[in-house]
Amino acid sequence: MFNKILGQVHTLEILKRAINEKKIAQSYLFYGPEGVGKFSTALFFGMAVNCLATSDRRPCGECSSCSKFLNFNHPDLLYLFPTPNYEMTTDGEIKDSKSLKEYESFLENRRENPWREFYFNGSIGLRLDSIRILQQRINLSRIEGNYKVFIIERAEMMNVNSANAFLKTLEEPPDDVIIILISTKPESLLPTILSRCQKISFQKLTRQIIEQELIDNRGCELIVAKTIARIADGNMEKALSLIGEQRTESRQSVLTLISLIVQGDDLGFISFIDKYKTLKNVSELIDVIQNLLIWLSDIAYFYTCPEEIVNIDRLELIESIAADNYLLEEHIAEIISFLETMIKRLEGNVNPYLIGIEIYFRLKQFIHTPN
Repeated sequence: MFNKILGQVHTLEILKRAINEKKIAQSYLFYGPEGVGKFSTALFFGMAVNCLATSDRRPCGECSSCSKFLNFNHPDLLYLFPTPNYEMTTDGEIKDSKSLKEYESFLENRRENPWREFYFNGSIGLRLDSIRILQQRINLSRIEGNYKVFIIERAEMMNVNSANAFLKTLEEPPDDVIIILISTKPESLLPTILSRCQKISFQKLTRQIIEQELIDNRGCELIVAKTIARIADGNMEKALSLIGEQRTESRQSVLTLISLIVQGDDLGFISFIDKYKTLKNVSELIDVIQNLLIWLSDIAYFYTCPEEIVNIDRLELIESIAADNYLLEEHIAEIISFLETMIKRLEGNVNPYLIGIEIYFRLKQFIHTPN
């Protein structure tokens, strides 16, 4: 199962060595960028120390123990994650049926489509009630496995009360307990919590790793894989979430936009941007801008970094624009920063029509009509 974790060779070596040498820490902090396999590694690590297969096959992903871990119903596994402020019993049961259904929907999404973002109804956090459940479970006897495994996702979302309560748990956990904190913002955790954890870092995935995964196992064509890998920026979860979206229309929209900028066709642009007037089209415009970033990079680096070009099926077009727009290369960092700012403004519900107009006239400064 560990071979499903991509791009984290050094991290996996540390964990495998700990298992083989029976030098397993009682508390870990898995930290690093989003979408690089931290949660899957934590789950597989818990599976490995409880797996019923021979040592060279752990975690096998097939035995009864591994199957229960994969379904989040192993009696020696507790998975905590940020939730709304549910009303709970002293045993940790959610009282309200609607809240319970939402909670179960999250777990189902985590099992079936772990890369798909889930939205709760209400603000979320790691609350004191959740830590109390952990405290209650931590001193109980093991039921089936060799270790009780506690996985706490987005650990930085503990509030002051829950963090202080959790700190007490970390001071003297039982020998048969493994606690794994997962965080993209370890600096937000209490220093006293950090000092009690063995820190395991995870790295951003390379574009090549993401491209290969999309081509080999997700049925993507080369151009689609290269485009998604560039947009995903090292985040496999984001890459997988982008597969199902319609990218052909977006790519054609970018070609149209670039053509309008090159020709200086202001009236044509006004007609083009008209379909993005309402907030319901924000996600489409963001997708167009993300693809535009890739096209501009291809044009700017045509002569200096041709191996980085994504739109390899449009080299003739890229070359023709690059030949007449040397300013792009000089100002590419500035342009990328500007477009990324525009995306953030769109995500903040700024009028997409106005954003589109601002992008058009800004890019006209650097892209000119060929002679």
